[in-house]
Amino acid sequence: MGIGVTTILPSIYLSEIAPSSIRGLVTLQYACCQQLGVVFGFFFFNYGITKSFAGSDLQWQLPTALQGIPAVIWGLGSFYTPESPRFLMTKGKRSDALAVLSRFRGLPEDHQYVQDEFRGIQMQIDHEAEVVAGASLIDVVKETFGPVTNSRRFFLMFLAHLFSQWSGANAITQYSPTIFGYLGIEGDQSKFLATGIYAVVKFVSTLLFAIFVIDFIGRRRSLMTGIILQILTLAYVGAYLGVTNGRTAASIEADPAAYRASQAAIAAIYLHAIAWSVDWFSIPYLVSSEVFPIRIRSPNVSALMAFHWAFYFGCSRAMPSLLAATARYGAFAFFASVCCLSLVYVFFAMPETAGRSLESMDSLFERPWYTVWKVAYPKPRDLVQGHQHDNGDEDDEEDVDIKPRVSYKS
Repeated sequence: MGIGVTTILPSIYLSEIAPSSIRGLVTLQYACCQQLGVVFGFFFFNYGITKSFAGSDLQWQLPTALQGIPAVIWGLGSFYTPESPRFLMTKGKRSDALAVLSRFRGLPEDHQYVQDEFRGIQMQIDHEAEVVAGASLIDVVKETFGPVTNSRRFFLMFLAHLFSQWSGANAITQYSPTIFGYLGIEGDQSKFLATGIYAVVKFVSTLLFAIFVIDFIGRRRSLMTGIILQILTLAYVGAYLGVTNGRTAASIEADPAAYRASQAAIAAIYLHAIAWSVDWFSIPYLVSSEVFPIRIRSPNVSALMAFHWAFYFGCSRAMPSLLAATARYGAFAFFASVCCLSLVYVFFAMPETAGRSLESMDSLFERPWYTVWKVAYPKPRDLVQGHQHDNGDEDDEEDVDIKPRVSYKS
């Protein structure tokens, strides 16, 4: 349950406190920290502890105990973390919300920027309160699956999380020592070292992506670029495993051509890590927190993260059987096929959310999913609305004045 909470709250909280101009950068810091944890787990725990304490009880005791350190730091830090201004305003705590907003922006409470942003938040919350007030859980479910604009949001992100896990990246990460063994790396320490480097590659690529890419080329282009690279790398690794099936590491090393192909396959695994870090690993967290109206955002993101972990478990659980049943190469062919499907779906159905306000996307989701590509990128007027006060969440009065376009499925 603790892990579930820590995968749901950060992306919502960060998206609510960040200005739209750096929302992608701020929100993806959570993903970067996830990968930093993987670095510690693989590089220091798997490799370092295995090398230093092989065969002793400390080999499992230390990794188990050390997991408590970040949990303690996070738990203590939560007592000093203020609620988001949006949340405080939904609870009627206007003065507290203004104080927190001023603190986050580093500006006085009476500064024009803070006041404009504060009024924008209040106007949007008032608008939503007029549309649906005092909703129960059943009401939230109805609001999610009743209006077409909301149900399409949910199914878009449902498929995003499905493709994220069944593209195979987490399963490859979990079984990376075994996979590196298939690709010609021998010895436990060498496999764990390769796995540690793999984790470092994922962390660095996620960090660089968050800082230099996501808010410049956008979510949609990032997804399509990363998916294409995933397809190419998965196809190559699958082809390599198919050609070398049944050969030993020694025989591959003795064959210059096969050895070069082995090194290329190892490089392809690292490139696949980079590709996944810039597409299906990062984007679902960010877009999930951007596309839903604030009224149903939290329960929908929570439900989607439940599916996320279910897909994670299913794919990870299936990986050993998939490798065994398909002579290893079939698993990578399967994951490449999933990536091909996801590329088609992203092209037709995934809108560009960068630069838009969190609540200005209804017109996108009123269209059939397969026509979203025609209007996927925001027009200048959308960007003007989203950046009117450099905070896309709450600054466009035009959104507030529009009457809710609620169309229910027949």
